[in-house]
Amino acid sequence: MSHPTGIYLNAIANRRTIYNLDPTLPQNVSIQDIQAVVQSIIKNTPTALNSQENRAIILTGKTHKKVWDAVINSIPGENGKKRPTSARDEAFGCVVFFTEQNTVKKFQADYPAAADAFPVAASHTTGAAQINSWTALETMGLGCHLQHYNDAVRAALGELVPASWTVNSQLCFGNPVMQAGEKTFIDNPVNIYN
Repeated sequence: MSHPTGIYLNAIANRRTIYNLDPTLPQNVSIQDIQAVVQSIIKNTPTALNSQENRAIILTGKTHKKVWDAVINSIPGENGKKRPTSARDEAFGCVVFFTEQNTVKKFQADYPAAADAFPVAASHTTGAAQINSWTALETMGLGCHLQHYNDAVRAALGELVPASWTVNSQLCFGNPVMQAGEKTFIDNPVNIYN
């Protein structure tokens, strides 16, 4: 395996869900570094016909806590509050990923024969941006976990983002307190057919 490819594959293998976080950043990482990485990924992740519907914001400090408080308060009873409470109290911040639906609708109107494909493609490209960001933040020494409290997060954000942006996920990040446990794999070969 060539050297750059090996580094890339190692980064993918090391990207893991880490829930045990400390609400700080690694010593040599600033929030501006994280912003630059996520901005680059949003810009460079491919989209159908270069439609560029991916959007993201980064929540930290009071806004991060306020949004996660709203998520916690939206869950009835105590069951299900553990993870969003952890996201609020243990993560330094989170990247919220969106799809700009007006862009998707414009491309559906401009290419009616492929209209049904654009929402599917948008879901694929946001997934690519999420996993690329998660992997990149992991290489910076951050621990991350991906959450999907989309409706509650959207309601909490209110007018901070345009109404046409739909929430896809929240990538919570901070200093890892513990590493992820051992991962097991199924037998899932990629076969070659000539």
